[in-house]
Amino acid sequence: MPREPYQRCSQAIFEAWLKPRIEGDPLITSRFGMKFQSLIEEEDSVTSTLVDQAGQTHTVKSSYVIGCDGAGSKVRQSIGITMTGGPVPGAMFLIHFKSRDLDILHRQGQFWHIFFTTGYVIISQDEKDTWTMHVPVSIDAKLSEMDPYKEISKGLGIDASKESLKVDEILVTSIWRPNIYLADRYMSSRGRVFISGDAAHQNIPTGGYGMNTAVGDSFDIGWKVAAAVRGYGGRSLLQSYEDERRPVGMRNIDRSGAHWKVHVTCWEMSGRSEGAVSSETEKGNAVREELAQHLVTHDNENKDHGLELGYRYKSDVIVLQEDASTEPPWLEKHYIPSTWPGARVPHVFLKDGVASVFDLFGQGSEWTLVDFSQKGDYIKLFQSAQASLEVNIPIRFVHLPEEPHARKVWERDAVLVRPDDHAAWRSSTGGDLNFDARKILLTATGQASNDFAARLMNDGGEKTEELVFTGTVGNVEQSKVEQLAAFQR
Repeated sequence: MPREPYQRCSQAIFEAWLKPRIEGDPLITSRFGMKFQSLIEEEDSVTSTLVDQAGQTHTVKSSYVIGCDGAGSKVRQSIGITMTGGPVPGAMFLIHFKSRDLDILHRQGQFWHIFFTTGYVIISQDEKDTWTMHVPVSIDAKLSEMDPYKEISKGLGIDASKESLKVDEILVTSIWRPNIYLADRYMSSRGRVFISGDAAHQNIPTGGYGMNTAVGDSFDIGWKVAAAVRGYGGRSLLQSYEDERRPVGMRNIDRSGAHWKVHVTCWEMSGRSEGAVSSETEKGNAVREELAQHLVTHDNENKDHGLELGYRYKSDVIVLQEDASTEPPWLEKHYIPSTWPGARVPHVFLKDGVASVFDLFGQGSEWTLVDFSQKGDYIKLFQSAQASLEVNIPIRFVHLPEEPHARKVWERDAVLVRPDDHAAWRSSTGGDLNFDARKILLTATGQASNDFAARLMNDGGEKTEELVFTGTVGNVEQSKVEQLAAFQR
C-alpha cells in the first residue's frame, strides 16, 4: 500500500497552494493569464505561440512541449492527434453551492459522496460548507431553464411543504456531458511534443481516476524529458511515455465506465419500482435487497487497489531477464507487491519500524539501486558501469544487508529503481553476478536497443482485460458533442 494514507484535496485548494511555489521557483518561468494558440515543431525545437489577455501574441522556443491543456487541448490539435471514444447518452446539471444547514445535509451522517437511487449525486467538498450536486438531465436540457434551488431540494429528498434547505450562495452552475475518450497517440511523430491528463484521456468521474491518472502521466513524462535535457535520456525513453502510460489510461477510463454502469443499474432498479424503493412494504424490501446485492457484488469502485497501485509498465526501457510466463498475476481488485520489472516497487517499513524503504530513494531525477547483498556486490558493479559512461546517470546507491524482511518482500538481492519508483531491472533469483550493468543502464535510459524486449512483450502475467464499456470503442468527434461544459471544451 502507499507509504502515506490516502488524502483528498480539492483542486481549488491544491492550485492555491501550488501557484506561489511555481512563481517562486527560479527554474520556472510562469506565464499565467496567457493562452496557448499554436505550435510549429521542428527537428531540434518547438516554437509555440501564446496570446495574452490583451490579445497580443508571444512566441516561446523550447526543446519540448507537454500539453496539459485539458479536454479541448489545442496542443493535441496542433500535432494532429485524434481521439477515440464518445459521450454517454445523457448529461448532468452541476450545482456548486455553499450551505451550513447541516441538520439537513448531514441527515444521513457525515459523508464524502452520496449516490442517490434517483441518479442525483452530492459531494461534500470540504466537510464544512461547500457542496456539489450533480443532477441527471437530458442532452437537450437548457441551463437557463434549470432551477438550482429546486434541484438541490429534490436531490436531497426534501418535502418542500415541511422544510427547506438554507442555501447561502450558488457558486457555479453548468451542464456537462460524461465522456469516455482516449488519444490515439500521446506524442508527436517527431517526438518533441507530448500530451498529458485530460488532453490525452477523459473519463467519467466514477472511480476518481481523472486527476490521479493525469498526475501519473505528468510525473512520467516530466522525469523522462528531464533526462533527455540532461543528456542521458535517449529517444526510446521518450517513446516509452506513450508505451507505458496509454495502456494505463485505456484501462482507467474503461473502469470508470464500468463503475458508472453500476450506478446506472441502481437507478434503473429504483425507477422500475415506481417509488416502492422508499416504502416500508414487501415490494420495497425486495427492491432494497436487490439493490444491496447488486452493490455488494459490484463494489470495485472503491476497492480496485490492483488497478490503482499494481499496474506494470511494458516498454523498451524495461529490462526483463527472466521468463515472462512467471510474471505474477494481475488482479484489478487486489494489489500484489512485486519488484517485477515495470512494477511500482512496494513500500515496506525497515526493521526500525519508522523508516520506509522509500525514504532512502534518490530525490528528483535520481535513480536508486537497492542492494540487499552482504558485501554490496551489485553496487560495485553498477558504480563501475556508471563511471564508464560518457554521460552521468544520477544514481543513489542504497545498501541494506541487514533487512531480511524488506529483502523478502522485494524478492531479489538487487533492484534498479527509476525516478518514478518503478523497477527498471532486478537481479536473478540465484544471485548471479555475471551480467552487463553498463548495458542495463544504457537500455533503461533509452540509449541502447533492448535485447530483452522479446521476453517482456511475450504473453504472460498481466493482461489488459477486454473493454467492458462500449463508449471506449465508439468514435464521436469531441468538438461536435453537445452539452459540453467549459472545462470540457
